[in-house]
Amino acid sequence: MMRNSTASQRTGTRQKVLCCALVAAGMMAANTSWAASFTFTTTADWSSGVLTNTNGEPPPSTGDGHVRLNDVVLTPFNHIWVALSGRNTAVRINTDHVDADGRVTLAESAAGSGAVYGEYRTAPQGQPADPSRTTVDQNGDVWVGNRAQGSGGQGSVVKLSATPTGTTSTGVWNGSNFNVLDWTNAGGADTNGGTSTAADSAVSLYVRTAGTNVRTIAVDKNNDVWVGGYGDKEHQLIDGDTGAAKSAIVNLGSNSGYGGLVDGNGVLWSAGWGNASLSRYDPATNTQTDHLVGGGSYGLAVDGEGNIYNTHLSNSVSKLDSAGNLIWTKTYAGGASNRGIAVTPDGDLWIGNSGSNTVTRLDKDGNWKANIVVESGPMGISVDSKGKVWATNYSSNSVSRIDPNAGTFGAVDLTIELGGNALPYNYSDMTGSVVAGTTNPSGTWRKVMDGGAGASWDELFWNEEDEGAIPDTTGILVEARVSDDMLTWTDYFSYDSGDLIGLSGRYLEIRATLSRPGSSNLTPVLSDLRVNYTPDDGGGTVPEPGSLALIAGGLFGLGWLRRRRSA
Repeated sequence: MMRNSTASQRTGTRQKVLCCALVAAGMMAANTSWAASFTFTTTADWSSGVLTNTNGEPPPSTGDGHVRLNDVVLTPFNHIWVALSGRNTAVRINTDHVDADGRVTLAESAAGSGAVYGEYRTAPQGQPADPSRTTVDQNGDVWVGNRAQGSGGQGSVVKLSATPTGTTSTGVWNGSNFNVLDWTNAGGADTNGGTSTAADSAVSLYVRTAGTNVRTIAVDKNNDVWVGGYGDKEHQLIDGDTGAAKSAIVNLGSNSGYGGLVDGNGVLWSAGWGNASLSRYDPATNTQTDHLVGGGSYGLAVDGEGNIYNTHLSNSVSKLDSAGNLIWTKTYAGGASNRGIAVTPDGDLWIGNSGSNTVTRLDKDGNWKANIVVESGPMGISVDSKGKVWATNYSSNSVSRIDPNAGTFGAVDLTIELGGNALPYNYSDMTGSVVAGTTNPSGTWRKVMDGGAGASWDELFWNEEDEGAIPDTTGILVEARVSDDMLTWTDYFSYDSGDLIGLSGRYLEIRATLSRPGSSNLTPVLSDLRVNYTPDDGGGTVPEPGSLALIAGGLFGLGWLRRRRSA
């Protein structure tokens, strides 16, 4: 069976680990049997781990169990990032928060209710900011664009971490914000980029960009980010880890620079607002085309079939296929000043109407279902990990969560106050639903095993059964890491079936990441997995880490998947 990687692709660190394993193997007694093993092959076995956007359905024709991707992949993160243009900050909000009254007040936030994880500056103090876009990457971190920045012919973006490791905002309301920490920019140290004077460890990167007055931000399948300026229309791909430029500057003209996304084919879409058209740019061919839509081209969304949806301030929405061919443009009743748009797993469209204080629900063909009243000035719309819809209410300084299954066509089940002068904006991907569900669909299976103190983890086998499959363009990445206390872990290392693991430690965590192209409905199948180990003090199993640990793990291994896919 062909697997989507070779030993030559592993890092030098990995090679050293394997060398150590070979030495250890040579010192073992001449006995080909291992002392113990963990085996996963039945439905019950797989269910003992944590399945995220993966499942065992439909049943296979043979075999008792397996792991495959869900048909619809949702964001794996339990948070939403909201740009607060009035305070030059962004907040991270708990999408799983439950409140008996359906509303979180500032008084409750001051007591530490947990609805807001933290609030963070998006630029050094004294620098132009006015953030309005937030786009979540494959690790759950966010890129935020500062639309007021154009000094020196450059714009700016900031990357904020969902898993800061040092001093960071508590998210407790202090009377004016949710405990925002200083970013002094002493001596102008960070004016031209950098985070050396930022007190909050969540502030990871601050990058001055070719595009001025940034509005377009879109993460690609490699976890790099396209940044486009509405001021000068210049777009450029920057490295998601370092912020360095990875492409030449591309000027997409007057039909670009506003809402943006990268679809499952790697194509960048950028809306124009001032024009009745939409820009489509394919980086693979360096080809741009413009496509006529309705007046005031604004927010963008993509569905599971690769269709693009574009809202217009003229109270209409257009649907285009992945090649840019217009399928329809439709108006609907009860909406005014159409802004953000998102697609739920059932294919329905959700549109924020800032002029009528409603969120409109349409089916995939543009047929009206309902107008749901939210608070004043809904702008951004996004879908969370449970398929619920979020609206950022600019004029009322709040966010609303809609349960699509409540009532006849959905109802608000939670509203969170964000305090004076918040002005929450962003009509881009606030939750990671676009990058996880369409740009680079993936899911994971994770399991922690207890080999006893001093365990040596020896060999790893997977997909030895006939049911196992990795169709062309899909991928399975199997990784492992160890810990002695479930708190401090080594880095993940990737393995092919039959590899020597060469790790020692009481606990071994296996993470299998399954992926497919955004333009495909194929899925790889992980049919079986076996870990051989040599215990010291016996073995057993332990409970899985909680959801916060899942977020901290993020989607770190997705970078390996690119190299494991077949051409």
